[in-house]
Amino acid sequence: MDNPFMARAIQLSLDNVLSGNGGPFGAVVVRQDSIIAEGVNRVTATNDPTAHAEMIAIREACAKLGSFELMECELYSSCEPCPMCLGACYWARLARIYFANSAADASGVGFDDSFIYRARFRWLR
Repeated sequence: MDNPFMARAIQLSLDNVLSGNGGPFGAVVVRQDSIIAEGVNRVTATNDPTAHAEMIAIREACAKLGSFELMECELYSSCEPCPMCLGACYWARLARIYFANSAADASGVGFDDSFIYRARFRWLR
């Protein structure tokens, strides 16, 4: 792996699976060529459906920087962000997002979020 930040995100995902603490997802937030935050999938470990690697890394980066804006930061993720994480990336105003595996790759190993794109909700009034 030529990019040390992507290599770290991938290593985090592998370590998370080997530890038995969560799914195969890792993410890092980088600012000025330094990792400022890391995250791994903690959904099952914390019973929190929002505890995706990207969400955890973004939360940690925002806390460290004391801001909800990460305009000077980049996100490296082991997989293409799901709709929730992509929304968080936009709200955090990240400068760039890089990912190693596609949503189709994730679907192939049991992490399929395509149903979200097909969902139709009935709104209560």
